Amino acid sequence: MRIRALLLAALAATWVWAEEAGGFTLQATSDLLWQHNLLATGPAGPAPGQYQAALMLVGSRGPWTGGITLRDVNFFRQAPNATLDQPQARIYRAYVKYAPERWSLQAGDFNALVGRGLVLSVVENTAILKEDTIRGAEARWRGGRVETHLLGGTVALEDGSQAWRVAGGEATVEYLEGHRLGIHLSTVQDALLPAFGPPVGLRQCRSASASGKARALDYYAEVGRMAFRDQQAPLFPVPVDPRRGRGAYGNLSFHPGAWFLMAEYKNYRNFDNALNNPPLADRDTEKNDLFDGAGRRLFAQYAFREPDLTVFASAGRYSEEASAGHNLYGGFKLQDAFSRLDLAWTCGLRTVQYLEKRTDASLTWRFTPLWSLGLTLSDKRNRPPGSDPCQQTDLTAQLARSPKFAVYIIQQRGSVPVFDATRLYYGGLRINLARGSDLELSGGRLRGGEVCAGGQCITLPPFKGWKLAAHLRW
Repeated sequence: MRIRALLLAALAATWVWAEEAGGFTLQATSDLLWQHNLLATGPAGPAPGQYQAALMLVGSRGPWTGGITLRDVNFFRQAPNATLDQPQARIYRAYVKYAPERWSLQAGDFNALVGRGLVLSVVENTAILKEDTIRGAEARWRGGRVETHLLGGTVALEDGSQAWRVAGGEATVEYLEGHRLGIHLSTVQDALLPAFGPPVGLRQCRSASASGKARALDYYAEVGRMAFRDQQAPLFPVPVDPRRGRGAYGNLSFHPGAWFLMAEYKNYRNFDNALNNPPLADRDTEKNDLFDGAGRRLFAQYAFREPDLTVFASAGRYSEEASAGHNLYGGFKLQDAFSRLDLAWTCGLRTVQYLEKRTDASLTWRFTPLWSLGLTLSDKRNRPPGSDPCQQTDLTAQLARSPKFAVYIIQQRGSVPVFDATRLYYGGLRINLARGSDLELSGGRLRGGEVCAGGQCITLPPFKGWKLAAHLRW
Protein backbone atom coordinates (compact mmCIF):
# COMPACT_ATOMS: atom_id res chain seq x y z
CA MET A 1 0.00 0.00 0.00
CA ARG A 2 2.89 2.36 0.73
CA ILE A 3 4.34 1.71 -2.72
CA ARG A 4 1.00 2.53 -4.35
CA ALA A 5 0.72 5.74 -2.31
CA LEU A 6 4.19 6.78 -3.46
CA LEU A 7 3.32 5.98 -7.07
CA LEU A 8 0.10 7.97 -6.81
CA ALA A 9 1.99 10.91 -5.29
CA ALA A 10 4.59 10.72 -8.06
CA LEU A 11 1.83 10.66 -10.68
CA ALA A 12 0.14 13.67 -9.08
CA ALA A 13 3.44 15.57 -8.92
CA THR A 14 4.11 14.74 -12.58
CA TRP A 15 0.63 15.93 -13.48
CA VAL A 16 0.98 19.26 -11.61
CA TRP A 17 4.43 19.90 -13.07
CA ALA A 18 3.25 19.04 -16.58
CA GLU A 19 0.21 21.30 -16.26
CA GLU A 20 2.44 24.19 -15.25
CA ALA A 21 4.94 23.45 -18.02
CA GLY A 22 2.27 22.87 -20.67
CA GLY A 23 2.09 20.14 -23.32
CA PHE A 24 0.28 17.67 -21.05
CA THR A 25 -2.10 15.10 -22.52
CA LEU A 26 -4.62 13.05 -20.57
CA GLN A 27 -6.75 10.10 -21.68
CA ALA A 28 -9.54 8.66 -19.55
CA THR A 29 -11.31 5.33 -20.10
CA SER A 30 -14.08 3.65 -18.14
CA ASP A 31 -15.10 -0.02 -18.33
CA LEU A 32 -18.40 -0.90 -16.67
CA LEU A 33 -20.09 -4.30 -16.46
CA TRP A 34 -23.33 -5.26 -14.77
CA GLN A 35 -24.59 -8.82 -15.06
CA HIS A 36 -27.41 -10.92 -13.64
CA ASN A 37 -25.77 -14.34 -13.39
CA LEU A 38 -28.33 -16.95 -12.35
CA LEU A 39 -25.55 -19.48 -11.64
CA ALA A 40 -23.60 -17.25 -9.25
CA THR A 41 -23.51 -17.96 -5.54
CA GLY A 42 -22.10 -16.16 -2.52
CA PRO A 43 -21.39 -17.12 1.08
CA ALA A 44 -25.11 -16.83 1.94
CA GLY A 45 -26.48 -18.60 -1.15
CA PRO A 46 -27.55 -17.42 -4.63
CA ALA A 47 -26.07 -14.02 -5.51
CA PRO A 48 -26.87 -13.22 -9.16
CA GLY A 49 -26.16 -9.48 -9.01
CA GLN A 50 -22.56 -8.86 -10.14
CA TYR A 51 -20.63 -5.83 -11.31
CA GLN A 52 -17.19 -4.57 -12.28
CA ALA A 53 -16.27 -0.90 -12.67
CA ALA A 54 -12.88 0.49 -13.66
CA LEU A 55 -11.56 3.97 -14.37
CA MET A 56 -8.22 4.31 -16.19
CA LEU A 57 -6.29 7.59 -16.43
CA VAL A 58 -3.13 7.93 -18.53
CA GLY A 59 -1.20 11.18 -18.78
CA SER A 60 1.99 12.08 -20.61
CA ARG A 61 4.31 14.97 -21.30
CA GLY A 62 7.52 14.57 -23.25
CA PRO A 63 9.44 11.55 -21.88
CA TRP A 64 7.13 11.24 -18.84
CA THR A 65 4.13 8.88 -18.75
CA GLY A 66 1.94 7.95 -15.82
CA GLY A 67 -1.21 5.98 -15.33
CA ILE A 68 -3.60 4.76 -12.68
CA THR A 69 -6.55 2.33 -12.70
CA LEU A 70 -9.23 2.42 -10.00
CA ARG A 71 -11.42 -0.67 -9.80
CA ASP A 72 -14.49 -1.76 -7.83
CA VAL A 73 -15.68 -5.38 -8.25
CA ASN A 74 -17.77 -8.00 -6.52
CA PHE A 75 -16.62 -10.92 -8.70
CA PHE A 76 -13.62 -11.99 -10.76
CA ARG A 77 -13.97 -12.76 -14.46
CA GLN A 78 -11.87 -15.89 -14.23
CA ALA A 79 -14.31 -17.25 -11.58
CA PRO A 80 -17.62 -15.66 -12.61
CA ASN A 81 -19.90 -17.98 -10.63
CA ALA A 82 -18.55 -16.83 -7.25
CA THR A 83 -19.86 -13.49 -5.95
CA LEU A 84 -17.71 -11.86 -3.28
CA ASP A 85 -19.20 -11.26 0.16
CA GLN A 86 -17.47 -7.86 0.35
CA PRO A 87 -16.78 -5.84 -2.83
CA GLN A 88 -13.18 -4.87 -3.49
CA ALA A 89 -12.56 -1.20 -4.26
CA ARG A 90 -8.89 -0.32 -4.67
CA ILE A 91 -6.13 1.09 -6.81
CA TYR A 92 -5.79 -1.81 -9.24
CA ARG A 93 -2.90 -0.59 -11.38
CA ALA A 94 -0.52 2.39 -11.23
CA TYR A 95 2.77 3.27 -12.91
CA VAL A 96 5.20 6.09 -13.67
CA LYS A 97 7.65 5.91 -16.59
CA TYR A 98 10.49 8.14 -17.75
CA ALA A 99 11.76 7.32 -21.24
CA PRO A 100 14.24 9.60 -23.02
CA GLU A 101 15.82 8.45 -26.26
CA ARG A 102 18.26 5.68 -25.21
CA TRP A 103 17.04 4.47 -21.83
CA SER A 104 13.90 4.21 -19.68
CA LEU A 105 12.91 3.68 -16.06
CA GLN A 106 9.51 2.47 -14.92
CA ALA A 107 7.99 1.81 -11.50
CA GLY A 108 4.61 0.33 -10.66
CA ASP A 109 2.62 -2.19 -12.71
CA PHE A 110 3.96 -3.27 -16.10
CA ASN A 111 4.11 -6.18 -18.53
CA ALA A 112 7.36 -7.83 -19.55
CA LEU A 113 8.56 -10.40 -22.07
CA VAL A 114 12.12 -11.67 -21.75
CA GLY A 115 13.42 -13.16 -24.99
CA ARG A 116 10.57 -14.99 -26.68
CA GLY A 117 8.98 -15.97 -23.37
CA LEU A 118 11.06 -19.03 -22.56
CA VAL A 119 12.30 -17.60 -19.26
CA LEU A 120 9.58 -15.01 -18.51
CA SER A 121 6.30 -13.87 -20.06
CA VAL A 122 3.98 -11.62 -18.03
CA VAL A 123 1.76 -10.11 -20.72
CA GLU A 124 -1.96 -9.59 -21.15
CA ASN A 125 -3.98 -12.31 -22.86
CA THR A 126 -7.50 -10.91 -23.09
CA ALA A 127 -8.85 -13.99 -24.90
CA ILE A 128 -8.44 -16.01 -21.67
CA LEU A 129 -9.11 -13.05 -19.31
CA LYS A 130 -5.48 -12.89 -18.22
CA GLU A 131 -4.40 -9.44 -16.97
CA ASP A 132 -1.30 -10.24 -14.88
CA THR A 133 1.34 -7.56 -14.37
CA ILE A 134 4.62 -7.27 -12.51
CA ARG A 135 4.42 -4.81 -9.62
CA GLY A 136 7.92 -3.48 -9.17
CA ALA A 137 10.43 -1.69 -11.39
CA GLU A 138 12.26 -2.15 -14.68
CA ALA A 139 15.04 -0.41 -16.57
CA ARG A 140 16.01 -0.52 -20.26
CA TRP A 141 19.09 0.85 -21.97
CA ARG A 142 20.21 0.88 -25.59
CA GLY A 143 23.61 2.05 -26.64
CA GLY A 144 25.22 1.37 -29.99
CA ARG A 145 24.95 -2.35 -30.62
CA VAL A 146 24.03 -3.35 -27.06
CA GLU A 147 20.57 -3.49 -25.45
CA THR A 148 19.87 -4.39 -21.80
CA HIS A 149 16.75 -4.96 -19.74
CA LEU A 150 16.45 -5.45 -15.94
CA LEU A 151 13.29 -6.00 -13.87
CA GLY A 152 12.05 -7.13 -10.50
CA GLY A 153 8.85 -7.25 -8.49
CA THR A 154 5.84 -9.40 -7.61
CA VAL A 155 3.16 -11.07 -9.73
CA ALA A 156 -0.18 -11.94 -8.11
CA LEU A 157 -3.32 -13.62 -9.40
CA GLU A 158 -6.43 -11.47 -9.68
CA ASP A 159 -8.10 -13.11 -6.66
CA GLY A 160 -4.90 -13.03 -4.56
CA SER A 161 -4.77 -16.82 -4.17
CA GLN A 162 -1.19 -17.07 -5.42
CA ALA A 163 1.76 -14.72 -5.89
CA TRP A 164 5.36 -14.96 -7.01
CA ARG A 165 8.47 -12.86 -6.50
CA VAL A 166 10.28 -12.40 -9.80
CA ALA A 167 13.56 -10.94 -11.01
CA GLY A 168 15.04 -11.07 -14.48
CA GLY A 169 17.06 -9.44 -17.17
CA GLU A 170 18.55 -9.81 -20.60
CA ALA A 171 21.27 -8.39 -22.78
CA THR A 172 21.63 -8.58 -26.56
CA VAL A 173 24.43 -7.46 -28.82
CA GLU A 174 24.44 -6.89 -32.58
CA TYR A 175 27.60 -8.60 -33.78
CA LEU A 176 26.73 -8.06 -37.46
CA GLU A 177 24.22 -5.71 -39.01
CA GLY A 178 20.82 -7.31 -38.53
CA HIS A 179 22.16 -10.22 -36.45
CA ARG A 180 22.05 -10.41 -32.64
CA LEU A 181 23.12 -12.69 -29.79
CA GLY A 182 21.44 -12.57 -26.39
CA ILE A 183 21.36 -13.99 -22.89
CA HIS A 184 18.16 -14.07 -20.82
CA LEU A 185 17.74 -14.78 -17.09
CA SER A 186 14.86 -15.05 -14.62
CA THR A 187 14.22 -16.13 -11.05
CA VAL A 188 10.70 -16.98 -9.85
CA GLN A 189 9.85 -17.84 -6.25
CA ASP A 190 6.54 -18.62 -4.56
CA ALA A 191 5.40 -15.69 -2.43
CA LEU A 192 2.31 -17.60 -1.25
CA LEU A 193 1.66 -21.30 -0.80
CA PRO A 194 -0.20 -22.84 -3.76
CA ALA A 195 -3.77 -23.89 -3.10
CA PHE A 196 -3.15 -27.41 -4.40
CA GLY A 197 -0.08 -29.61 -4.36
CA PRO A 198 3.31 -29.10 -2.73
CA PRO A 199 5.13 -25.76 -3.03
CA VAL A 200 7.53 -25.58 -5.94
CA GLY A 201 9.77 -22.98 -4.35
CA LEU A 202 12.49 -21.29 -6.38
CA ARG A 203 12.96 -21.64 -10.16
CA GLN A 204 16.02 -20.27 -11.90
CA CYS A 205 15.98 -20.08 -15.68
CA ARG A 206 18.57 -18.98 -18.21
CA SER A 207 18.68 -19.04 -21.99
CA ALA A 208 20.78 -17.92 -24.95
CA SER A 209 19.40 -16.70 -28.27
CA ALA A 210 20.46 -15.85 -31.80
CA SER A 211 18.39 -13.88 -34.28
CA GLY A 212 18.82 -12.09 -37.55
CA LYS A 213 17.57 -10.88 -40.91
CA ALA A 214 19.18 -11.17 -44.31
CA ARG A 215 17.08 -9.89 -47.22
CA ALA A 216 14.12 -12.29 -47.46
CA LEU A 217 15.40 -14.60 -44.70
CA ASP A 218 14.66 -14.34 -40.95
CA TYR A 219 15.70 -16.67 -38.15
CA TYR A 220 15.42 -16.98 -34.38
CA ALA A 221 16.72 -19.65 -32.00
CA GLU A 222 16.68 -19.82 -28.21
CA VAL A 223 17.85 -22.59 -25.87
CA GLY A 224 17.13 -22.54 -22.14
CA ARG A 225 17.77 -24.44 -18.91
CA MET A 226 15.76 -24.37 -15.70
CA ALA A 227 16.79 -25.36 -12.18
CA PHE A 228 14.25 -26.00 -9.41
CA ARG A 229 15.67 -25.02 -6.01
CA ASP A 230 12.78 -26.46 -4.02
CA GLN A 231 12.22 -25.27 -0.49
CA GLN A 232 10.31 -26.66 2.45
CA ALA A 233 7.24 -24.68 3.42
CA PRO A 234 5.82 -24.66 6.99
CA LEU A 235 2.57 -26.41 5.99
CA PHE A 236 4.26 -28.89 3.67
CA PRO A 237 7.51 -30.08 5.34
CA VAL A 238 8.20 -32.72 2.69
CA PRO A 239 11.49 -32.20 0.87
CA VAL A 240 11.49 -32.54 -2.90
CA ASP A 241 14.59 -33.52 -4.82
CA PRO A 242 16.07 -30.81 -7.04
CA ARG A 243 14.92 -31.06 -10.64
CA ARG A 244 16.01 -29.56 -13.90
CA GLY A 245 14.21 -28.61 -17.06
CA ARG A 246 15.17 -27.67 -20.59
CA GLY A 247 13.56 -25.88 -23.48
CA ALA A 248 14.41 -25.00 -27.06
CA TYR A 249 12.65 -23.07 -29.80
CA GLY A 250 13.66 -22.06 -33.31
CA ASN A 251 12.18 -20.77 -36.52
CA LEU A 252 13.44 -20.01 -40.00
CA SER A 253 11.28 -18.00 -42.40
CA PHE A 254 11.71 -17.15 -46.05
CA HIS A 255 9.45 -14.58 -47.72
CA PRO A 256 10.30 -13.95 -51.37
CA GLY A 257 7.66 -11.82 -53.05
CA ALA A 258 4.14 -13.05 -52.30
CA TRP A 259 5.36 -16.23 -50.58
CA PHE A 260 5.88 -16.77 -46.86
CA LEU A 261 7.55 -20.04 -45.87
CA MET A 262 8.43 -20.99 -42.30
CA ALA A 263 9.87 -23.94 -40.42
CA GLU A 264 9.44 -24.12 -36.63
CA TYR A 265 10.78 -26.37 -33.89
CA LYS A 266 10.13 -26.66 -30.15
CA ASN A 267 11.16 -29.03 -27.35
CA TYR A 268 10.04 -28.38 -23.75
CA ARG A 269 10.80 -30.84 -20.93
CA ASN A 270 9.78 -29.92 -17.37
CA PHE A 271 10.06 -26.28 -18.40
CA ASP A 272 7.27 -24.52 -16.48
CA ASN A 273 8.27 -21.81 -13.99
CA ALA A 274 4.65 -20.53 -13.57
CA LEU A 275 5.45 -17.25 -15.38
CA ASN A 276 6.83 -18.32 -18.75
CA ASN A 277 5.03 -19.00 -22.02
CA PRO A 278 7.44 -19.97 -24.82
CA PRO A 279 6.34 -20.00 -28.47
CA LEU A 280 3.70 -22.56 -29.37
CA ALA A 281 5.00 -23.52 -32.82
CA ASP A 282 1.47 -24.57 -33.67
CA ARG A 283 -2.00 -23.20 -34.30
CA ASP A 284 -2.65 -20.29 -31.94
CA THR A 285 -5.67 -21.94 -30.29
CA GLU A 286 -3.78 -25.06 -29.19
CA LYS A 287 -2.43 -25.69 -25.69
CA ASN A 288 1.31 -25.51 -24.99
CA ASP A 289 2.63 -28.55 -23.10
CA LEU A 290 5.67 -27.36 -21.14
CA PHE A 291 6.16 -30.55 -19.15
CA ASP A 292 6.66 -32.98 -22.01
CA GLY A 293 6.00 -31.38 -25.38
CA ALA A 294 7.93 -31.30 -28.62
CA GLY A 295 7.09 -30.53 -32.21
CA ARG A 296 8.16 -29.35 -35.62
CA ARG A 297 6.13 -27.97 -38.47
CA LEU A 298 6.23 -26.39 -41.92
CA PHE A 299 3.98 -23.47 -42.79
CA ALA A 300 3.40 -22.02 -46.27
CA GLN A 301 1.35 -19.01 -47.34
CA TYR A 302 0.81 -17.26 -50.65
CA ALA A 303 -0.90 -13.87 -51.09
CA PHE A 304 -2.56 -12.91 -54.38
CA ARG A 305 -3.00 -9.25 -55.25
CA GLU A 306 -6.08 -9.47 -57.48
CA PRO A 307 -8.29 -10.60 -55.89
CA ASP A 308 -7.05 -9.98 -52.33
CA LEU A 309 -6.72 -13.69 -51.53
CA THR A 310 -4.39 -15.48 -49.11
CA VAL A 311 -4.06 -19.28 -49.01
CA PHE A 312 -2.11 -21.14 -46.35
CA ALA A 313 -1.29 -24.64 -45.10
CA SER A 314 0.52 -26.07 -42.07
CA ALA A 315 1.83 -29.58 -41.45
CA GLY A 316 3.40 -30.56 -38.13
CA ARG A 317 4.25 -33.54 -36.00
CA TYR A 318 4.06 -33.26 -32.21
CA SER A 319 4.56 -35.38 -29.11
CA GLU A 320 2.88 -34.76 -25.76
CA GLU A 321 3.32 -37.02 -22.74
CA ALA A 322 4.64 -39.95 -24.80
CA SER A 323 1.83 -39.63 -27.36
CA ALA A 324 2.80 -38.59 -30.89
CA GLY A 325 0.68 -37.46 -33.81
CA HIS A 326 0.11 -34.85 -36.49
CA ASN A 327 -1.62 -31.52 -36.73
CA LEU A 328 -2.59 -30.57 -40.28
CA TYR A 329 -4.64 -27.55 -41.26
CA GLY A 330 -5.12 -25.18 -44.18
CA GLY A 331 -7.46 -22.62 -45.58
CA PHE A 332 -7.88 -19.28 -47.28
CA LYS A 333 -8.87 -15.67 -46.60
CA LEU A 334 -10.59 -13.55 -49.25
CA GLN A 335 -11.09 -9.82 -48.66
CA ASP A 336 -13.16 -7.18 -50.45
CA ALA A 337 -14.27 -9.43 -53.32
CA PHE A 338 -16.66 -7.56 -55.63
CA SER A 339 -16.19 -4.68 -53.14
CA ARG A 340 -18.73 -6.47 -50.94
CA LEU A 341 -17.54 -9.87 -49.72
CA ASP A 342 -15.07 -11.07 -47.06
CA LEU A 343 -14.71 -14.83 -46.72
CA ALA A 344 -12.41 -17.05 -44.62
CA TRP A 345 -12.24 -20.82 -44.10
CA THR A 346 -9.90 -23.10 -42.16
CA CYS A 347 -10.07 -26.87 -41.73
CA GLY A 348 -7.76 -29.00 -39.59
CA LEU A 349 -7.08 -32.53 -38.36
CA ARG A 350 -5.12 -33.27 -35.16
CA THR A 351 -4.13 -36.79 -34.03
CA VAL A 352 -2.00 -36.05 -30.94
CA GLN A 353 -3.38 -38.10 -27.98
CA TYR A 354 -6.74 -38.44 -29.75
CA LEU A 355 -8.47 -37.59 -33.03
CA GLU A 356 -9.85 -34.07 -33.38
CA LYS A 357 -11.36 -32.32 -36.40
CA ARG A 358 -11.92 -28.56 -36.55
CA THR A 359 -13.56 -26.26 -39.05
CA ASP A 360 -13.73 -22.46 -38.77
CA ALA A 361 -15.39 -20.18 -41.30
CA SER A 362 -16.58 -16.59 -41.53
CA LEU A 363 -18.48 -14.57 -44.12
CA THR A 364 -19.32 -10.86 -44.31
CA TRP A 365 -21.56 -9.48 -47.06
CA ARG A 366 -21.93 -5.70 -47.36
CA PHE A 367 -25.31 -4.85 -48.90
CA THR A 368 -24.41 -1.17 -48.96
CA PRO A 369 -21.45 0.85 -47.65
CA LEU A 370 -23.33 1.02 -44.31
CA TRP A 371 -25.25 -2.28 -43.94
CA SER A 372 -23.65 -5.73 -43.66
CA LEU A 373 -24.47 -9.31 -42.63
CA GLY A 374 -21.86 -11.51 -40.96
CA LEU A 375 -21.84 -15.26 -40.30
CA THR A 376 -19.25 -17.14 -38.22
CA LEU A 377 -19.02 -20.93 -37.82
CA SER A 378 -16.87 -22.96 -35.44
CA ASP A 379 -17.15 -26.75 -35.45
CA LYS A 380 -15.06 -29.08 -33.28
CA ARG A 381 -15.34 -32.88 -33.20
CA ASN A 382 -13.19 -35.23 -31.15
CA ARG A 383 -13.15 -38.59 -29.43
CA PRO A 384 -11.00 -38.78 -26.29
CA PRO A 385 -9.88 -42.29 -25.26
CA GLY A 386 -12.60 -44.14 -23.38
CA SER A 387 -15.25 -41.52 -24.17
CA ASP A 388 -18.09 -41.17 -26.63
CA PRO A 389 -17.63 -38.90 -29.67
CA CYS A 390 -18.04 -35.22 -28.79
CA GLN A 391 -19.18 -32.41 -31.08
CA GLN A 392 -19.50 -28.67 -30.46
CA THR A 393 -20.81 -26.30 -33.11
CA ASP A 394 -21.15 -22.54 -32.66
CA LEU A 395 -22.91 -20.35 -35.23
CA THR A 396 -23.04 -16.56 -34.95
CA ALA A 397 -25.11 -14.24 -37.15
CA GLN A 398 -24.70 -10.46 -37.00
CA LEU A 399 -26.52 -7.62 -38.75
CA ALA A 400 -24.59 -4.34 -38.56
CA ARG A 401 -25.21 -0.77 -39.57
CA SER A 402 -21.81 0.94 -39.63
CA PRO A 403 -20.81 2.78 -37.59
CA LYS A 404 -23.96 2.93 -35.45
CA PHE A 405 -24.91 -0.50 -34.11
CA ALA A 406 -24.87 -4.29 -34.54
CA VAL A 407 -27.35 -7.00 -33.54
CA TYR A 408 -26.12 -10.57 -33.11
CA ILE A 409 -27.34 -14.01 -32.08
CA ILE A 410 -25.29 -17.09 -31.16
CA GLN A 411 -26.46 -20.68 -31.43
CA GLN A 412 -24.40 -23.34 -29.62
CA ARG A 413 -25.02 -27.02 -30.33
CA GLY A 414 -23.31 -29.92 -28.62
CA SER A 415 -23.50 -33.65 -28.12
CA VAL A 416 -23.25 -33.18 -24.34
CA PRO A 417 -26.34 -31.46 -22.86
CA VAL A 418 -25.89 -28.23 -20.88
CA PHE A 419 -28.90 -26.95 -18.90
CA ASP A 420 -30.60 -30.19 -20.07
CA ALA A 421 -30.44 -28.92 -23.65
CA THR A 422 -28.22 -29.59 -26.66
CA ARG A 423 -28.97 -26.17 -28.20
CA LEU A 424 -28.31 -22.88 -26.43
CA TYR A 425 -28.97 -19.33 -27.60
CA TYR A 426 -27.35 -16.03 -26.70
CA GLY A 427 -27.81 -12.64 -28.33
CA GLY A 428 -27.23 -8.96 -27.93
CA LEU A 429 -27.19 -5.40 -29.21
CA ARG A 430 -23.99 -3.32 -29.48
CA ILE A 431 -24.24 0.45 -29.94
CA ASN A 432 -21.19 2.45 -31.00
CA LEU A 433 -20.90 5.88 -29.40
CA ALA A 434 -18.59 8.81 -30.08
CA ARG A 435 -14.80 8.68 -29.59
CA GLY A 436 -14.54 4.90 -29.69
CA SER A 437 -17.03 4.30 -26.86
CA ASP A 438 -19.64 1.56 -27.02
CA LEU A 439 -22.56 0.09 -25.10
CA GLU A 440 -23.66 -3.57 -25.23
CA LEU A 441 -26.71 -5.38 -23.86
CA SER A 442 -26.76 -9.18 -24.16
CA GLY A 443 -28.37 -12.22 -22.58
CA GLY A 444 -29.13 -15.92 -22.88
CA ARG A 445 -27.25 -19.13 -22.13
CA LEU A 446 -23.67 -20.19 -22.97
CA ARG A 447 -22.05 -23.59 -22.43
CA GLY A 448 -18.63 -22.39 -21.28
CA GLY A 449 -15.73 -24.81 -21.66
CA GLU A 450 -12.01 -24.58 -22.37
CA VAL A 451 -10.73 -21.53 -24.26
CA CYS A 452 -7.12 -21.44 -25.51
CA ALA A 453 -5.12 -18.58 -27.01
CA GLY A 454 -1.38 -18.22 -27.50
CA GLY A 455 -0.72 -21.61 -25.90
CA GLN A 456 -2.51 -20.72 -22.63
CA CYS A 457 -5.96 -22.01 -21.65
CA ILE A 458 -8.77 -21.30 -19.22
CA THR A 459 -11.90 -23.32 -18.44
CA LEU A 460 -14.97 -21.10 -18.13
CA PRO A 461 -18.20 -22.28 -16.48
CA PRO A 462 -21.60 -22.08 -18.20
CA PHE A 463 -23.49 -18.78 -18.09
CA LYS A 464 -27.18 -18.05 -17.78
CA GLY A 465 -28.48 -14.50 -17.44
CA TRP A 466 -27.92 -11.07 -18.97
CA LYS A 467 -25.15 -8.48 -19.17
CA LEU A 468 -24.86 -4.73 -19.68
CA ALA A 469 -21.37 -3.51 -20.58
CA ALA A 470 -20.08 -0.04 -21.38
CA HIS A 471 -16.69 1.10 -22.66
CA LEU A 472 -16.36 4.87 -22.45
CA ARG A 473 -13.50 7.10 -23.62
CA TRP A 474 -13.15 10.86 -23.28
